[in-house]
Amino acid sequence: MQPVTRWLVLSYFSRIDGMACAQHLDDRIPYLRANGIEPLLLTGVCGGRWPQMVHSRVPSLGPSGIRFELRHLRRRSKWWKMLAPVLTILLLPFYLLEKLIIDLDSQWSWFPLAILKGGRLCRQHQPEVIYSTGGPASAHLAAAIISRRNGLPWIAEVQDPLVHGDWLRSRRALAVFSWLERLICRRADAIVFLTDEAREAAERRTGLGRRGWTIFPGADPSAMPDVVYERSAFCRFAHFGSLGGSRNLKVFLEGLRLLLEERPELADVIRLDLYGTCDRLSRRLISEFLAPGVIRDYGRIPRNESLVAMKHCDVLLLIQNTEEFSSETIPSKTYEYLHVGRPVLGLVHHNPGLSRMLAALGHTSVSAGSPEAVKQAIADCYSGWKSAGNTPGQPVSPYTVAAAVTEIMSIAAVVGQKDSGGRHG
Repeated sequence: MQPVTRWLVLSYFSRIDGMACAQHLDDRIPYLRANGIEPLLLTGVCGGRWPQMVHSRVPSLGPSGIRFELRHLRRRSKWWKMLAPVLTILLLPFYLLEKLIIDLDSQWSWFPLAILKGGRLCRQHQPEVIYSTGGPASAHLAAAIISRRNGLPWIAEVQDPLVHGDWLRSRRALAVFSWLERLICRRADAIVFLTDEAREAAERRTGLGRRGWTIFPGADPSAMPDVVYERSAFCRFAHFGSLGGSRNLKVFLEGLRLLLEERPELADVIRLDLYGTCDRLSRRLISEFLAPGVIRDYGRIPRNESLVAMKHCDVLLLIQNTEEFSSETIPSKTYEYLHVGRPVLGLVHHNPGLSRMLAALGHTSVSAGSPEAVKQAIADCYSGWKSAGNTPGQPVSPYTVAAAVTEIMSIAAVVGQKDSGGRHG
């Protein structure tokens, strides 16, 4: 078999600061290139271009996709800022009609142009492997068709479960995503999941067999800023990332309230710093909290600044969604937390794998639905800070981007060997 040197990489999102599914791929690009892989990138238009690389961007065709992309494009120039509101109004009736008939995610209509552009990239650059990843499932549908037409092995990486028990969309949407999941698990040469639980659930639904793999995404320790932790007068808990839906502050603030009612003097010492966006529920909970001075909302900040802030805090707060599919996911922020060298307090929902991961590296996890357990965990973290300043002492995290890239390259070598004997299916 010839060494794999070119991969056609499909991901709707790339180069968007603060977006987890874009960051997932962006962190891997330098490592792929350092290992002799030349990525041929095919993405949506929301993010910027990668310099000194083959990088093609195509838009969505549906009204919901165009509206979504306009919201990103308007941030780039004054012309888009002026045009976007007008185009959004013109698209409104078509958008409403689409939602009545189709009711899928906004990026579903990206795949037609992605198929056409991906085919051209295959003819021009002759990639050896197709690798689809990212949040929107349209990348996998495009990859399936490009792979079929060009006889290329295909690795599909599913970042979040396509089908799960807490389904909130229409039955029609459930049928579409169930069909797409079966297509991926039947046609892809390898299917990568981010947790064992997600892989096992997909196996029960589709019978994917030995083509299912688990690769923990990890984080890049070299991206961590060279900042020395210094203890301040406050014990600072800090949450990074968006708060919305079932991932909110309700249980943490309830636990903190119980602790402050029991030990009111701690209101002068404990602080909760928030970095990221808050939904209405979280903002209401903040405004109604008995000691509002305890909570400091810094809003959304660039990724490099957030890494510095992580290094300065005393306890990193991880809050998981409380939906059924949370048992199959690990928040992407977890992997950054594990490389910062600060204690982590995780509010975990029915996820033994995440609890084991935190415990193995010296961190704390409690039930995301138990204010009493959260209260005790906050008290324990405070005691640790008071006695030792929460000085770094956790084991080094083995979950790195470099390790993930090594694993996915090994999978590519396996599927490439299988394909050298002729395309199956």
